[in-house]
Amino acid sequence: MTPREAGYNLNGVLKSGPVGEDDRLLGVGGCLGGCVSVPTSKSMAQRALLAACVARGSTRLTGLPEGADVLAALGIPRLLGVLQQVPGSDQAAVRGMPPGIGAGPDHSWMVGESGTLARCATALGALGWNPGTSMEIQAAGSLLTRNSPALMGTLDSIGVERQELGVPGGWPLRVRSVEPPEEVLLENPSSSQEVSALILALAAWPEPRKLMVRGSIPSRPYVELTRSVLETFGVRVREESLSGRMRCFYIQGPLVAPEQPLAIEPDASAAAVALVGACLSGGEARIDGLGLGSVQGDVRIVQHLEAFGCQAGETQVDGRPALWASGSPRRGATLDLSGEPDLAPVLVPLAAAAAKAGFASCFTGLGTLDGKESPRLTGLAQGLRDCGFEVRAGEAELVVAAGHEPCPAPVLDAHGDHRMVFAFCLLGWVIPGLRVAGKSHVAKSWPNFLTDFEAAGVNWTHYSGPR
Repeated sequence: MTPREAGYNLNGVLKSGPVGEDDRLLGVGGCLGGCVSVPTSKSMAQRALLAACVARGSTRLTGLPEGADVLAALGIPRLLGVLQQVPGSDQAAVRGMPPGIGAGPDHSWMVGESGTLARCATALGALGWNPGTSMEIQAAGSLLTRNSPALMGTLDSIGVERQELGVPGGWPLRVRSVEPPEEVLLENPSSSQEVSALILALAAWPEPRKLMVRGSIPSRPYVELTRSVLETFGVRVREESLSGRMRCFYIQGPLVAPEQPLAIEPDASAAAVALVGACLSGGEARIDGLGLGSVQGDVRIVQHLEAFGCQAGETQVDGRPALWASGSPRRGATLDLSGEPDLAPVLVPLAAAAAKAGFASCFTGLGTLDGKESPRLTGLAQGLRDCGFEVRAGEAELVVAAGHEPCPAPVLDAHGDHRMVFAFCLLGWVIPGLRVAGKSHVAKSWPNFLTDFEAAGVNWTHYSGPR
């Protein structure tokens, strides 16, 4: 199923109205095993595509994933007229337009439902473009209800003209570019994406810049991912801890297109879905081309699986790293997910399996989950309760008590959230007969999720749903 078939247009924006595939509910069975095909990293691809737009020279990228979030990112260089891509190919070339090259026309950029793309495109449009250029950032779906107050506050403080066209501090909006000052301050970020967005925009300029960040940075590994991508463009980012909960990022641009093609590695978040699926279904799965040395924070799924008593690790296949996992959960776990909160939907089904075996589990560091495509923490807690588990949820934690009260298998609605589809499908191996509504939303990050899992031994059952 392609993103367009799943209800997305060529810019990666979710179309209005119901999607026909959602009229059928999904159940899971079979045993997942072998080498599982997963998409490449959308987080890495989005950052690389935006960096290429303002880099000096032409950037070649390979291994671009097909998900709607990356289609939206590809829409930006396409609208700028700097994208070369063979239809149906995972390769592209982007001819950069760094600050100072031409006057630059006004543009309207469509970011779909991606928070990462929205924040990075907003900062880039405001600070990484020629001064005086007007950019309109359009959004869709749940992004229309989300905001980014810390990022908007930073832009306001340095004189960026900003017109709100939707919710306060959110999208859609219009910004007029300014040349950034030598020092920029971000206070109390609510997302690592705000830090990444400003680092990316400041890196477009040849003169050194400083980003001062006051307060803790959620989901910190994603900042390291941004730094890693920018390093391939020749940008140096040095970090220093200062007093008073202040950190300084010293950024030395400009962005320069790498000489060799930039290859996007397998997505660690998708790999986590497959590895957990193997453990819950009684199989053994392997993800080739991804190792524990990856800068993607979600490779910590290996440690988390081991915490539940599963077997997991890294091996070598044809000289390349690969992650693998097998074995059912044998105990509960207490995990701090502050660095990788998006793994919570994948790990909760493991906690459910452990609870059925008489073990409790606790997840902390989940304070950002309810601000995602859906209120994930709330949705996970309610989904477990509907399945007969005793759950306690706070603002940033989820506790799954030992034990399980048998009940009729429910229908769980993913509420338009791709990660909740993955979570509830995995939970189907713990609660036989469970059905999931909203399967088409996997197009956001993994359009071939159903067929890739089928190829690895999974049996999907399609039920008639409400019409």
